[in-house]
Amino acid sequence: MRRIIGTWVAVLLSLALLAAGCGDDGGDSGTTPTDPPDDSSEGADLPEDNTGEGLEGEQLTSAGEGGDSGDLEPQYGGTLKWALNRDGTGFDTTGAVAPGSIRLINAMNDSLVGVTREGEWVPNLAESLTPSDDFLTWTITLRPGVTFHDGEPVDAAAVSANLNAFKAGPVVGFAFKPFVEAVAADELTVEVTMSEPWAAFPFSLQGQPGWMVSPETIGNNDTFVGTGPFMLENWETGTGATVVAYPDYWRDGFPYLDAIEFTFVPEQDVRRLAFEGEDVDGYNSPGDTDILDFLDDDEVDVWIGDAAGNEMAYILNTSVEPFTDVRVRRALAYAVDRQVIVDTFRSGLTIPASGPLAPDSRWYAETDYPGYDPEMAKALIDEVEAETGPISFEISSEAGASFIEVTELVMDFWRDAGVDVSIKDVALGQSAATNISGAYQAFAWIQFSSIDPDGDYTFFHSGSGPLNWSRLQNDKIDEGLDIGRTSDDPEERLRGYTLFQEGLAEDVPIVWIDHFAGIEANVARPYVHGIEEAILPDGQEAFAMVAGSFMGWGDIWIEQ
Repeated sequence: MRRIIGTWVAVLLSLALLAAGCGDDGGDSGTTPTDPPDDSSEGADLPEDNTGEGLEGEQLTSAGEGGDSGDLEPQYGGTLKWALNRDGTGFDTTGAVAPGSIRLINAMNDSLVGVTREGEWVPNLAESLTPSDDFLTWTITLRPGVTFHDGEPVDAAAVSANLNAFKAGPVVGFAFKPFVEAVAADELTVEVTMSEPWAAFPFSLQGQPGWMVSPETIGNNDTFVGTGPFMLENWETGTGATVVAYPDYWRDGFPYLDAIEFTFVPEQDVRRLAFEGEDVDGYNSPGDTDILDFLDDDEVDVWIGDAAGNEMAYILNTSVEPFTDVRVRRALAYAVDRQVIVDTFRSGLTIPASGPLAPDSRWYAETDYPGYDPEMAKALIDEVEAETGPISFEISSEAGASFIEVTELVMDFWRDAGVDVSIKDVALGQSAATNISGAYQAFAWIQFSSIDPDGDYTFFHSGSGPLNWSRLQNDKIDEGLDIGRTSDDPEERLRGYTLFQEGLAEDVPIVWIDHFAGIEANVARPYVHGIEEAILPDGQEAFAMVAGSFMGWGDIWIEQ
């Protein structure tokens, strides 16, 4: 096998994970759960002869192992059988969308905007996006002749209806804070007005706000009538879904496959058994032991994302006790030995995190986030308890070894610091809904894989309502995010995102664990090609995998 460069897809932004909460668990490996790498520029600690090669550019370094399409000519036909770790829960683009649904939508959708491997936005379903000089108006020009899967035209009226419906969504609308209105200026031209400058607006349109569905289905949770290479044939909650090639797809030559059969298999060991038994051609979210085993197997390809991945973290609700006191929040950060977690549960494949941006991001800044210091943690807890009495709280978490076993160790760290802590079970797929409601003290969480930091604006800014997961009100964070959103000057944006990261490190609304980039992966047979490839309409290469295992499917083909 040859290691080649893997990539990340153009169809997903962390806005698409609005409700994902547990966006991707990085695999569930039973007694040895896996997670992602973060805080070290050295990258994932893979076996010596399997070290990945870095991508060009500052932040986007992915590693792949296995089949390289090389000079092979793509072949048409066939049905891909794929096991997904999470179930779909519906397709309402104006509400919270779960990770399992996102993976299905990625096969049926073309976002208005794509992102190149250099991390720059480019038109995708849209033909062009042009801002006014003050970034208060954006003109979106659409491609002629494009239709939804029901044959309806993708025109300015349809796109305006989708954008306005997203803004009106009672939960997700907060992600469109500056957006005022989209109006059809003519058949293929949409005029978007803003209440304040939004220079980074196009990045939002590569995610959920940019998913266009046939107007009659806007808000429909039972079906997805989009514009993508595949259309929904059937979907059964808890079992799986089948998508089939759309015969009138607007991009000539795509897709290659006739169909994809998705099976929902939440248990990582069962996904592996299905793969080894040749019941499926591939699966997402392998465990760390799967990755290490298959890297040495010539009959298996492993595609690993080692940058811009999700992060595992514990969200602290700063609006409720005991987390209204920053000393408690800082104590919890001091108490956790992140490297022990990486070594114990990730087989060294990830790196510790100190924030939502990894060191290989062009926007990363060093901060004074509390490092492991159990004595400082104990001193802070003792200080607070002397004033207010014993400290106790619950961690809300979905089931799954990669969450529960890590959380149990984290709880031991916190108990050593003098805190009484317990776990509160949350039903599978309900993390986001629970977090949005604010009915929690602390939450085990996986998210924040946005290519551009503006994609995470909603989850940290004070004005984001229930999508500001921690409920923290911090002027420095808000200022930094606003600078990054309103400016198109890279130096000014870096200044803004430095303020943002510094504010997070000072106020600690989140206890970070690690970056998932080293374990967010896909496993496939060598006859499956194109996982590492994604070509945008203008011929540029896009990210073929987002967060290591969210990907588009139109470029994938099977070698007969």
